[in-house]
Amino acid sequence: MKIRKRYILLIILSILPFYKIIHFDDYCINDVDYLLIAFLSIIVLVAFLAILFYNLYLISIHKEIFNYRPLLIFGVFAIALYFGINYPDFKPFKSIDYKFSHKKNSKYVAKIILYDDATFILKTKFATESCTQNGNYVFKNDSLKLKLHHPTKNSEIFDSVYVFDKTKKKLIPKTSNYPVFGLN
Repeated sequence: MKIRKRYILLIILSILPFYKIIHFDDYCINDVDYLLIAFLSIIVLVAFLAILFYNLYLISIHKEIFNYRPLLIFGVFAIALYFGINYPDFKPFKSIDYKFSHKKNSKYVAKIILYDDATFILKTKFATESCTQNGNYVFKNDSLKLKLHHPTKNSEIFDSVYVFDKTKKKLIPKTSNYPVFGLN
């Protein structure tokens, strides 16, 4: 089986947009990143169409059989891109224990997602930017202690210690100037 240079080029171009989609640590993604993903995806589409029409030309001239490889590469790219953009926080090997959220008018939406392996995600969504921070937590009695992998100074949204009120189903911060999170 001979792999041609044009298929390797299509595979490399298909991998490029994912450096902005797949994250293993804390990250922020904004409108500029989405424009870059769209630009790189258009380049992949143009390369795919050029290869496809070249293959169709070879079929008409040399009576070759249709080559499915470009369609397969582009199909895998399109499906992976769809799931990468629409489900950025999907963790296939973790299940969610609790999901808390707080919405401050139209300024921002903040979420705390606790997983079953004592890890958590702090997700803050502003108008044009979405930031995600990762860390570990300890849930003892009614108190929740959050420890970020990369702590930030002067956080205005998240506290490190919360008290879980089971009757109201809310996370109440130990420091009073932080917002209260409700259980989803």
